[in-house]
Amino acid sequence: MCGRYLFLPDEQIEEIKNILQRINQKFHDTPFLNKLKIGEIFPTELVPVVVAGNDEKDATIARWGFPIEGKKQVIINARAETLLEKWTFKRIVHQRCLIPAVGFYEWKKREDSKQKFLIKPQDRSLFYMAGLYERINLEDGTQIDAFVIITTQPNSQVKPIHDRMPAILKKEHEDLWLFEKGDERKLKKLFDAVLKPYEGEMEIEKVEK
Repeated sequence: MCGRYLFLPDEQIEEIKNILQRINQKFHDTPFLNKLKIGEIFPTELVPVVVAGNDEKDATIARWGFPIEGKKQVIINARAETLLEKWTFKRIVHQRCLIPAVGFYEWKKREDSKQKFLIKPQDRSLFYMAGLYERINLEDGTQIDAFVIITTQPNSQVKPIHDRMPAILKKEHEDLWLFEKGDERKLKKLFDAVLKPYEGEMEIEKVEK
């Protein structure tokens, strides 16, 4: 499970700068821009995501979590192994997105409490988690895209902390994730290839709060 993650507006990182500039251009006259969240990201907050534009990447604002009818809770994650089985996700597998982050959080259960950890790739200042998105109606009648983060099996460093981790895409897989088309058989092959535990070294630090 991925229940929180970290996104910081570091304009020294060109990709982050470009994402934020594009969002400012698209949403400068809307209330969504004022609600854009940075820092530690919680479910239901509005955040930057990257989607497929006209044969190129495009940045937009989306809400983290799909609504559940009659409930306050939202669906925030989707298991990589069952994307093509569960109808909630199977019907939107062509609506794929990249969720930019500089780290994600997990909690390790202890006897009487939980220890919070910040986890990030050691060699990447910015990474993208794989996601799916769809258009939803908010309570006030406005529409916005909402997304879920795809999770996979943990790698050897995350496994002692949690039994799931977000699917962090390799650089060479980012465009494939956004733009690849095909039938279910081709998509299964894609998912098996790119939605895997992170293979690089990770930096893990305790968060004391």
